[in-house]
Amino acid sequence: MRKIFGMNRHQKAAHKVGERQAGKEQIQELLALSSSADAEDRLMAAENLCPCHVRTRIPAVWDALFRMMEDEDWRVRRAAWHTIEDGGKPSDDEGARRLEQILERESNPKVRKLAEATLNKVLGHRRSTDMAGLWIASKPIVRQRGKCDFCAAASTFVELEPSTLIPTGSDHRAALICETCSNSSRK
Repeated sequence: MRKIFGMNRHQKAAHKVGERQAGKEQIQELLALSSSADAEDRLMAAENLCPCHVRTRIPAVWDALFRMMEDEDWRVRRAAWHTIEDGGKPSDDEGARRLEQILERESNPKVRKLAEATLNKVLGHRRSTDMAGLWIASKPIVRQRGKCDFCAAASTFVELEPSTLIPTGSDHRAALICETCSNSSRK
């Protein structure tokens, strides 16, 4: 077996020789099972609508996963979140917002823990930007000497500007602004 780089263990397992790939008919059957009255059927659908098996972006599959993330059975919700963790990543901001809204409504602690870990893994950068902004806004305003990020004036008194974030590798920091730039931006 050739070595596959850049994939998690579930994605690697999905690309092994002999791993089943869901065809159009099977996807339709799984979509029908995702709306079944029987929790075992919905659980099977949540486990098998994985991107490893579907291997293409189908809006109906994403709708079914979102619906199953709010299912009455906690096992179905957990399986749907696990499916997203295995390689599903929303392609738009609306999908990301929907995932965060579903997480906010989750009541089961085990499912919530998996959902939070999944969101941090899947939406990492987007979530860290929001959290960095909240953390920076909570800091007291402190004047210090430094370089203004707006006019590049060096060795001047600057303070944090929490509404502007500067990326620093895997994290963000608040911009530093001098008094001159601060006064001109308020006009």
